[in-house]
Amino acid sequence: MNGDIVYQHKEVKEPGFLKKLYRWGSCYAEEDLSRGVSDRNNLIENIQQARQEWLSAAANFDQAENEDLIDYYIYRMKACQVRYNYLLKMAKETGLKQNLYEAQ
Repeated sequence: MNGDIVYQHKEVKEPGFLKKLYRWGSCYAEEDLSRGVSDRNNLIENIQQARQEWLSAAANFDQAENEDLIDYYIYRMKACQVRYNYLLKMAKETGLKQNLYEAQ
């Protein structure tokens, strides 16, 4: 050596493109899985809530004495029934298999 400082470059090999892509994809797959579980739980909660609202409107209808309140609870029952049926249809389309008809 003649006193010159020689820089030796060591190439650090990073993971290849396919490995990076796989890691990136698996990261999102886990997110999708957890999001799917939370979506299913939200759907179950919404179904139970809609059913409870429907039953509550029916109970209030039975107790109503004023004509305006009777009309209100008729519309309320119909709206709750439509929402409940819609949510049950969504559960059926997503393949959700639980006893959704129980009031909790």
